[in-house]
This record gives sequence, C-alpha cells and structure tokens, in this order.
Amino acid sequence: MKKLLFIIIIVILAGYVFIHGIPESIVDWVNDHRETTEEEYESEAVSDDADSDSDGTLTSTADIGLTTYDGANYSFTYKGEEFRTLYQNDCWTIYDSYKITNKSDMKIICQALIDVHPVHGKDLSSYRTAEDMVYEWDQHNIAYKYLTEDSAWKESAGNVDLDPYDQGRSFEEIYEDRTGEKFSIKEEIKESLKDGSFFDKAKRFFQ
Repeated sequence: MKKLLFIIIIVILAGYVFIHGIPESIVDWVNDHRETTEEEYESEAVSDDADSDSDGTLTSTADIGLTTYDGANYSFTYKGEEFRTLYQNDCWTIYDSYKITNKSDMKIICQALIDVHPVHGKDLSSYRTAEDMVYEWDQHNIAYKYLTEDSAWKESAGNVDLDPYDQGRSFEEIYEDRTGEKFSIKEEIKESLKDGSFFDKAKRFFQ
C-alpha cells in the first residue's frame, strides 16, 4: 500500500513539474540537503567495508605488494584482488578504484604510490600528500555511487586520476570542470524526467 501511495504521489508531482515547472522552494530545499544526501551515499558500503572511516586491513605500504614491470604500469593486491595502476605525466591512475572505500587503507595505498613517484600539487611546486589524494579518491567514489548505470560519467568515476589539477576539488567542481556546465539539481530532475530515470532516482533519494 505504501509503495502504491508513493507511486501516486510521484506521478502527481511529475505531472505538476511538466506543466508548471519545478517550484523554486523545492529546488532550494533539495540544494540545501544535497550535501547530506551525498554523505549518505558515501556512507553506504560500495564494497564489503561496513564503515569507510573504520580501521582498515592494511598496516603498512608493504602490505599491498606494489610491483611494476616497466616503471609505468604497476599492480597491487588489496583483499585478495589485484588492482592495476599507471604512473604517467605526474599522474597516478588507479583502475576500478571505486571498489576500495576504506579511507585508512586508501591512505596507505596512496602513500605507497607517492613513495615511488611523487605527484606535484596544484601549484606545481609542492607535492601532494596521501591525505589530500584520499579526499579526491573519495569524491570519485561519491560520484560513482550517485551516477546511474547509463551515465556517460559512470565509468570515468570508477577510475581515479590523482594528478595536480584536481587537488582539493569536490565532486561538483570536478563535474563542472569536465562538462563546462554548472551542476544543478534542477537540471538533474528535468533530465531524469525526460529520460525516464526520475522514479528510480526519486526512490533512491527517499530510501
């Protein structure tokens, strides 16, 4: 019964939006609460980790067994799974990085990488730390969790590029830089109504 009532309410709201547009008060409310929603997405386990801020399984950089065969292509092991990573042009790329969400372990992995090849900071004179790399990695994880499977950015968000350019940037700032468009929840709702993903996104929002 609750599901039926929910669907009826969403249909009514969708119809209203098509006819009258989205009331500014709703847009403002959603924007005010977007950070809380992103934190909720972040806190949900992407992998088997129950808490991304809890103590990890790694104790030192040696635990991941970072190896290379040519000085550019590297691999490391985390929880029995092998991950590929590439160092090129002052940038570390970790493939399938979305699978790793424990921040303590992420920090040790980043430290292992920059111990081999340091990466410059945004000012191109300082060097990035494991801590600020974890922040950027975490923003990619949030994006990967938020984006739907048919999003053109889904695959990109699943691999993190740790370079000077994106140091300190939030998910919204990275999105706006890549697309040249302002991230707007209003536009997100409009697009989801057009492509039919509105109901799915609405259910995820209210879960």
